[in-house]
Amino acid sequence: MGKLTLKNLIAFLICCLITQSEAQESWIDKSIHKGLIELNTDYAFKTLVSNDSIKTTKETLKNLNNARLYFNNIFETQLDFAVLFIDNKAWNKHAYFPPPGLPQAGKGNVILGLDKSVVSTEAEIIISQLPEHYSASLKPVYGEDVNLDLFYREVLSIHELAHLYHFKEGTKPQRNWLQELFATMSMYAFVKEKSKTLYQLMDTYPEFVIQSGDRMAEYRTLKDFEDKYVQQLTPQNYEWFQMKFYQNAKAIIDSDKSDVLIRLQKFLINTDLSSTEPFSDQELLIRLQKDVGKEVADILATWKYK
Repeated sequence: MGKLTLKNLIAFLICCLITQSEAQESWIDKSIHKGLIELNTDYAFKTLVSNDSIKTTKETLKNLNNARLYFNNIFETQLDFAVLFIDNKAWNKHAYFPPPGLPQAGKGNVILGLDKSVVSTEAEIIISQLPEHYSASLKPVYGEDVNLDLFYREVLSIHELAHLYHFKEGTKPQRNWLQELFATMSMYAFVKEKSKTLYQLMDTYPEFVIQSGDRMAEYRTLKDFEDKYVQQLTPQNYEWFQMKFYQNAKAIIDSDKSDVLIRLQKFLINTDLSSTEPFSDQELLIRLQKDVGKEVADILATWKYK
């Protein structure tokens, strides 16, 4: 009887472990993995590619793994996710939305371009048409030909990974700009603290866009950003918003508010629209001041464009 009980106990524990493992992996959307090739790596996350002519994924994967270790420690979790490298011609089959090569994250997946992204190509064309002195700050960082994939993939892959640290618990934030701010603050904090070699790649292009002014932005209010989020904004206009959020994220992290990332992550999760009612701007302002901090609340209160 004792042996039977022990066997039953062992079987029960094995069942629990299997169930727990399946539950951890169940949030990853594997439907978009079909037809991809899995790479053998030393990292805990699965890596898949759309063709076997692998290009420069090594540095990106190393950066993502270092960021994973940093975020796991900050947010006290062991996040499971997959990284997908997709070439442009296969993009619509495996990514959640265009344009090809635009880094994105969702349902446990970080999706990156295997080819040069369409967004960086378009930005490079615009830059090449500017007078030489305008691009002078870019060439020492991104090369003589200004390869902006060094920003759009190597840096923004970390931004996309950060999204998953609240997507796991909720994907309907009170405001989309708050979730973008969270991902950018997380990216900036990681690069500043743990990956200083990436700092110039991260900081130079946003500063260039910010210094270029508002010419590329038809829409500029936070309400515009909510109403037209991602797909209804031109790439240039969406980028303009993201650089404004970067400017704020940089100021907040540089002010050494050490626990602001944790507080903002918890706020995004605890006020997710799947479990709470939408806040008015005034209600949101009060809650941000109380639950996250004045620095984040001030973005809403003092946004220049009304």
